Amino acid sequence: MSSESPPPLFERMSSLLDPGRIMLWAMSHYIQVFGETILKGQLLAPFTQTQKLRDEAFGRFWIDFTTPRQMSSDPNNTEIPPPVGSSALIPPLLRTASGVVLDIGPGTGTQMPLLTSPSITALYGPEPCTSLHGALRAKAEAEGISSKYHILSTGVAAADLVPALRKTSGVVDAYDADPAAGIFDTILCVRVLCSVPQMEKTVDELYAMLKPGGRLLVTEHVVNSWRRAKGSFVARVVQGVYTLLGWRWFIGDCALDRDTEAVLRAAGGGDGWESVELERSFEWSAMPYLSGVLVKRG
Repeated sequence: MSSESPPPLFERMSSLLDPGRIMLWAMSHYIQVFGETILKGQLLAPFTQTQKLRDEAFGRFWIDFTTPRQMSSDPNNTEIPPPVGSSALIPPLLRTASGVVLDIGPGTGTQMPLLTSPSITALYGPEPCTSLHGALRAKAEAEGISSKYHILSTGVAAADLVPALRKTSGVVDAYDADPAAGIFDTILCVRVLCSVPQMEKTVDELYAMLKPGGRLLVTEHVVNSWRRAKGSFVARVVQGVYTLLGWRWFIGDCALDRDTEAVLRAAGGGDGWESVELERSFEWSAMPYLSGVLVKRG
């Protein structure tokens, strides 16, 4: 249970516009990609290559969105501001990652500075948006972990991920011999379960790929549970409004209204976790967060 106190009313109301600002930002990139395609004479591309254009637009948006901003306009000031808001939830969790790590949907690699510990022996980053791979690869090289960071051009569904892993190393050998052995010591779910298709199936498959005693580290925005003491009915309605306005279309299939906690707790039949430590933050907002650690029963 979060001990966070809600901010003043004006700040809470203002925060309801935050998803709208993000969506407008993403829309601007989609309009730009759409326009470039038309100017190239590919008049039917928006209809025949819809997903390709969406992926390109989202890739550009995500690179822009995740590029750290300097603390001042002074070009000589390269200091990066400390994480605030939901971003502040991530470092304490990711710094505990160890062993063979699955970094789901790594995007541009913004989390990579938190994954340089010698206790991490290998990292696998399935990222289906291939337009982000260049930035991801550059980040791995900059952080000095390119030798152990393996970028995979796939989603996280086991039917796609496991074959891709077989092509990169022998990390799945024990799993192939005995699926109960699992594959990963740590799985990272950071702002990604909101966009995976068939979340229940995906989470069950992630559970199966964890080694006994393995840890699932989670920082995800979730549906506003407005019936909870700190939830907000207004914020829940706002989530629905943004969904109707096209949030998922422009933000890489991201869903604002997933009950991620219920799905996580139910994985492994509900009693497959040795421990579950989850906390909610920003419950008053249109983007409340769930964060914590789930440990698979050994």
